[in-house]
Amino acid sequence: MARHTSSHTAPLPFLAFFGAIASAVSRLLAAQNRSAQVLRLQKLSDDELADIGLSRDTILRHVYRDTYYV
Repeated sequence: MARHTSSHTAPLPFLAFFGAIASAVSRLLAAQNRSAQVLRLQKLSDDELADIGLSRDTILRHVYRDTYYV
């Protein structure tokens, strides 16, 4: 008697395609969050920035501190 087993796994190209889309969406959301953080900090006054230990020229370094060594 022949046995037939059906596999419920998706083909590898299918998974790779949707994995790439999920990765791209994740990077896009992270970039949008960082951009929003930069804009929020840029709207603060110099005194408000000083209160949190920042200056205008260190905003980008602060926001991207975990991504780039600047």
